[in-house]
Amino acid sequence: MDIFRQLRWQLTLSYTLVTVSAFLVILLITAGMIFAQVFVPENYLSPERLIDDFMKGDTYLLWGQVLSQSPVDTKLINYALRGSQSIISNSELFRMGALQFWLTTNATFRVAVLGADGSILGTFRGGSLETEIGHPIDTSRITGLEAPLKAALSGESDASRLYTVVKPNERYIFAVPVFNPASGDESQLVGAVVVFFDSFPTQADIPTHILRIAGTSLLIFLLGVGLMGAVFGAIFAHRLDTRFKRISATTDLWSEGDFSRYIDDNTGDEISQFTQRLNSMAEQLQSLLHRRQDMAVSEERNRLARDLHDSAKQQALAASLELGAALTLYDRDPGSAKKHLVEADTLVDSVRKELTNLVDELRPQPTDEQDFSETLKEHAVEWSQRSGIELNINIEGNDELSLATRETLFRIAQEALANVARHSSASRTDVSLEYGADTVKLTIKDDGCGFDTRARHSGLGLNSMRERAEGLGGSFTVESAPGQGTQIFVTLPVEYY
Repeated sequence: MDIFRQLRWQLTLSYTLVTVSAFLVILLITAGMIFAQVFVPENYLSPERLIDDFMKGDTYLLWGQVLSQSPVDTKLINYALRGSQSIISNSELFRMGALQFWLTTNATFRVAVLGADGSILGTFRGGSLETEIGHPIDTSRITGLEAPLKAALSGESDASRLYTVVKPNERYIFAVPVFNPASGDESQLVGAVVVFFDSFPTQADIPTHILRIAGTSLLIFLLGVGLMGAVFGAIFAHRLDTRFKRISATTDLWSEGDFSRYIDDNTGDEISQFTQRLNSMAEQLQSLLHRRQDMAVSEERNRLARDLHDSAKQQALAASLELGAALTLYDRDPGSAKKHLVEADTLVDSVRKELTNLVDELRPQPTDEQDFSETLKEHAVEWSQRSGIELNINIEGNDELSLATRETLFRIAQEALANVARHSSASRTDVSLEYGADTVKLTIKDDGCGFDTRARHSGLGLNSMRERAEGLGGSFTVESAPGQGTQIFVTLPVEYY
């Protein structure tokens, strides 16, 4: 699985976006410098010119036909209004081969179509006028409408009387009369079209026109630049991907405990500095592991020395004293000498058992070669046979456990049973292993002498078991009191990584 695939695509995409964005900035700056002075001549936007052009256009003829119907089809009016465009000029600027560059001027406007009696038949972006459709328009509510509308409804065709300047070079109100084109009588008024120009183009609108001028050429340029950016981005991302894969492969070896390899990256950039720090960290970890191994060996040696001193050595010394007493009494009191020999034999047998237990603790156990429940059961049965302590073992459920969990459970059970044999003087021990959905629980209970859990103890057994359990995110609890036996509860997660 390619773990850096998403990163590679993100780098390629970001490189492409940066390239395209840089091109757009350059294009806008260049276009602004070239077309800063290009705009529709001011006299072209004169109201008289716009009204004359409108009355000579196809749209005007269309309104004449629509309003000449009897009765007037309001649905047709609304349909025609939806096709209204805000383009008031559209002229070709220049050509480049098959590419054409156009200069377009747009305005923000509203339209109301009136009948010959001044009633509203339909609106486009009419706002409050939409609520008055079917009723005569109230000219008192709209400043500047009364004069041009009165002229239009009277059949006036002089453009100079058909508009009102609300705000110079920005806001106008046009009222254009509509005549019946089929009657042959040009003075037969059938309605009027009122146009509210809310905003004419200004110099601030030049960027919009420049973008329109770019047209198809801009799309072609963007595709080309985007492709180039993607190619260079893919090359750059591939280099980073290769470097990160080297880092990942080496750190995977470190996670398995192999610190023999280091990351080779001498490019000198920030990633190279980062890899040097990782290499330094690996060296420190390797040194720390060696120290911990040395400490663990030393700690285990101390534990063995303490166990041998507290048990086998003391028992061997007592056996030696018994043998010495038997030799002293052998000639004059053979009966007493025999008692001392029997006691010495018992002590030697205890030494043998203690040494067997210590050797068994040192021998590696095959916790990863068979079912863990069977491994634990076999060890507990062997321990019961050696120690002579009655055993009751109960296992509920079965599940796959990680190697770390199996190893930890086995070592804790091994240490706990060894402590029972050495210190508890118990006659019976219960071992319980219970598999849950997410955890596994180990319980070891004996009916021995017990101890005060609040008192300080010189041994490392309990602390070692607790550290093992907590090291895997589990818990370790001991319940005991003098004369009431001991219970050990261990809970570990089923999986640990």
